[in-house]
Amino acid sequence: MNLQQALSRERAAEAALLAGPLALLLLGWRALAASGFELPGGMVRIVAQAALCLIAMHLALRALAPRARPEVLPAVALLALLGVVFVARLAPASAAQQANWLALGVVAFAAGLAAGRMPARLRALTYTSGLAAVAVLVVTGLIGQTINGARLWVRIAGQSVQTTEFIKAFLILFLAGYLADAGGALSRPVDRLAAARVPGAAYVLPLALVLAGAVAALALLRDLGSIALLLLLAIAMLYLATGRVRFAAAGLAMVLATGIIGYAVFGHVQARVDAWLDPRADPAGSGYQSLQATYAINAGGVVGVGLGRGMPTVVPAASTDYVFTAVAEELGLAGAAGVVLAYAVLLHAGLRIAAEQSGTYERYLAAAIALLIAIQAAVIIAGNLRLIPTTGITLPFVSYGGSSLVVNLGLAGLLLGLSHTARAGRR
Repeated sequence: MNLQQALSRERAAEAALLAGPLALLLLGWRALAASGFELPGGMVRIVAQAALCLIAMHLALRALAPRARPEVLPAVALLALLGVVFVARLAPASAAQQANWLALGVVAFAAGLAAGRMPARLRALTYTSGLAAVAVLVVTGLIGQTINGARLWVRIAGQSVQTTEFIKAFLILFLAGYLADAGGALSRPVDRLAAARVPGAAYVLPLALVLAGAVAALALLRDLGSIALLLLLAIAMLYLATGRVRFAAAGLAMVLATGIIGYAVFGHVQARVDAWLDPRADPAGSGYQSLQATYAINAGGVVGVGLGRGMPTVVPAASTDYVFTAVAEELGLAGAAGVVLAYAVLLHAGLRIAAEQSGTYERYLAAAIALLIAIQAAVIIAGNLRLIPTTGITLPFVSYGGSSLVVNLGLAGLLLGLSHTARAGRR
């Protein structure tokens, strides 16, 4: 089989796999209609627009990154179209807006594909990205809006944009470039401080400054969920680059210390932790959301009560923070497990793409994207299942929210662009 035939078969396999998300979109639409649920206005346009967005992403992949691995886009499409269905179910007035954000996400996806073919230019932006992340945090602190106790939103052209989503993208670029430059030095002890051997002490400073600045700014914005996500990503990347357990231990200690300080200082964090530990202490107040989420998951059973037939909107913030709970109630354990499996596929594919890279920077960048999506999904799902306190971050590709959807689609495109570049270089 020649190269052209192999590429054609991969894209054909991808197109066949995309039939699944499209079928899910159509079946979800019809199931909602059959349940007697009052569909949002213009539902036909919403469904058609979402389907066209999926087709456009596939065509963009064929044009800009034809050698990319074929399993990433179907997994992303499954989650994104499931998100459209559940936003229509949980927040009907926002369904058309979610479809519009998906269309903008196609542009971000194509831009990510193109950027993935120019890794050298991205690497040149390493320290600029780190500074940009801190700068956006500062601007958010100055002009942002406070919602649910956290100051994370900025009004742009009449729309509320959650800036922390863009900060994550900047930090991914910074971490990949920084660790590509300093990972080797960090992995071996080169300096001495008193009697202790310090691994790459001189190289720790830039990373420590950027992380400290980001954490401090996020703390001022009262966004401890993003702090935890950022630190967990940094821990995973440091361990990946150096193999040193002490970095992971130090990072986990920082996460724990951040949680303790946040509990002591911020009232909304204290309320979330208390509700997690004992939601029945205030069942009509702070514990209401957690209790209702638990009841909803239990009601779903194995196959769910049926799309449009449950009561997921009883859970506050069902379309954003608790969309996984809604999936578990109406699609059951089977549907919830399918969502988890889709993230597992993305993580596996992302790490395979990272392993295929010939350059250190490209390897770290691909791994950072895969780990960010997986860690964020794990944190929000664990919060919905009451394994950890809720964090207020979104479920990637599924939750309602334009900033999250657009940025994550851009990162998925970047991952596929890197895949194309690596495989093209080997052939």
